[in-house]
Amino acid sequence: MKNIFITSLLTVVSMVSYSQCVKGNCYRGHGTFLWEDKNKYDGFWVDGKPNGFGDFTYQNGDKYKGGFIEGKKEGIGKYTWKNGNTYNGRWSEDVMNGDGEYIWMKEKAKYEGSFKDGKIENVEIETTIETPEKSSR
Repeated sequence: MKNIFITSLLTVVSMVSYSQCVKGNCYRGHGTFLWEDKNKYDGFWVDGKPNGFGDFTYQNGDKYKGGFIEGKKEGIGKYTWKNGNTYNGRWSEDVMNGDGEYIWMKEKAKYEGSFKDGKIENVEIETTIETPEKSSR
């Protein structure tokens, strides 16, 4: 009885301590893969890498839904941070690149425009100065 318990315990520990395809085909097709660090990808695969449309859930609570090429975010996609901030737009080589929209939830602010290498590319601020109207007497 003691040996059965130990064997069962070791089996359970070994099952949760490595990365694995938990559903479908994670080499070429559609499947769900769970990494050892609890990151999870559900989507299309080519040659064992995310490729095409998919959902990636990070262990810290962040989420990405969109395109992948050879395991990197590519094309159109939406990234949602666990604090509620979002970026919805173009990705290239795993970073925000191209036109997109970034929303800061806490600040209730939004930027729509161009991103390069994961950063806002150019912000032009137009300022206006209001002058008080003069009363004519």
